[in-house]
Amino acid sequence: MIYVVIQFSCIIYLMFNAQYEYFGFIEIALVHLALLIGLIAVFNMKFNNLNITPGLKQNHQLRTSGIYQFIRHPMYTSVLLFCLALMLSNAHHFSQGVMLILFIDLILKSNLEEKLLTKRFKSYPAYQQKTGRFIPFL
Repeated sequence: MIYVVIQFSCIIYLMFNAQYEYFGFIEIALVHLALLIGLIAVFNMKFNNLNITPGLKQNHQLRTSGIYQFIRHPMYTSVLLFCLALMLSNAHHFSQGVMLILFIDLILKSNLEEKLLTKRFKSYPAYQQKTGRFIPFL
């Protein structure tokens, strides 16, 4: 649960401290890309699989198609891209630190999720080898 609290605290801080009037092409492109990836991920995941906390539902199904064939955690990619756009509009040192905390938090949260997925699905390690965590092919 602490991962979720840290994640949302960072997002809220970045949202309230962004300087939207300074959004340029890069920030707007990042927001659009974040929205696209997030919407595709939700569509591919199905609503019954969605979970904010790092745990698996009893009827959790492993998704390896659609965007999930390239990225194991596209929702986190979406969050990171969105928050990067917010941080770039107001890139003072504290915002950069918050962005770094968010990135570390999502790495730790995804590590926990991947341990749970490995326990539940025997095919998960092979899937990990073929896909990037947050960025395709990395």
